[in-house]
Amino acid sequence: MSTSSLLDRGARVVATMSAAVAATTILLLSWLRAEHVTDDRGSDSSEKAFMVILAIALGGAVSAAAVAFVASKTALFQ
Repeated sequence: MSTSSLLDRGARVVATMSAAVAATTILLLSWLRAEHVTDDRGSDSSEKAFMVILAIALGGAVSAAAVAFVASKTALFQ
């Protein structure tokens, strides 16, 4: 190996290690910050009920669209 390839490899190792240290630092800081989160959204039961109803309606609409799509494609082959 030549000296320049060793220096290039060393630079890559240093860059990789510094990126790993930065990522670990960010991870630890975000984890520590998440330990003290207060929930101030005030979500009550009526909001949750609305979301459940919305999810059921959306699921029904997607199911109906899927059935209509499959029926239209199978009708082509009859």
